[in-house]
Amino acid sequence: MVIGGYAVRAYTSGYRATKDIDCVILKKEMGGLTALLKNFGYIVRKTEFGLTGRRKINRHFIDLHISVGEIYDVLTGKRYPVNEETFDNAEFLEISGYHKETKTKVKAHVISLEELLILKLMTRKRDKDIVDIIALLIDRGDKIKTYNFVKNVQRVNLSRHVRDSLLSLIGQIRTRDVGKIWFSITGRRLMRKTEHEITKRLRNLEEKLH
Repeated sequence: MVIGGYAVRAYTSGYRATKDIDCVILKKEMGGLTALLKNFGYIVRKTEFGLTGRRKINRHFIDLHISVGEIYDVLTGKRYPVNEETFDNAEFLEISGYHKETKTKVKAHVISLEELLILKLMTRKRDKDIVDIIALLIDRGDKIKTYNFVKNVQRVNLSRHVRDSLLSLIGQIRTRDVGKIWFSITGRRLMRKTEHEITKRLRNLEEKLH
């Protein structure tokens, strides 16, 4: 199941480039996936948090980062365990690259919109994650199922952390820091009206976590 930047691309117009492919699997699938990747010519290595896979194509490399059983964020030390329900709620979506030469679309299972937003709020310290959160709220904010968002935040005991992230983002929008980050990465400007709409959506999610 795809997570990370390519998952955001699946749900949005695609506001930034991303290189590595981030995925998550259940622990029981580890052996089968390892064999499959090796069969496709990947060099597979075990890591502290899962697997990595690398395959050379012409002069370039495809790099896979595969979390096993949970998604762990090194900067915050927070974890997001996945289960069968996480995979049942995944969407089967089209994904394409950012650059003109990588516009070929493929379909893949992508983590649900609500859980993707939680993951991005969990890692909140990176500029690229702030851009991804804003992108999800601009393009899919009206599609977020608040009940599912709250249920999954509570399931993984991240209510306080996610609330802090939401409040931090609201503050950064007010000080125009989010607008600066957005422009530096996307080359586009955030309109005041858009900022107000994003703030309302962030406040709504934060209030539901009380």
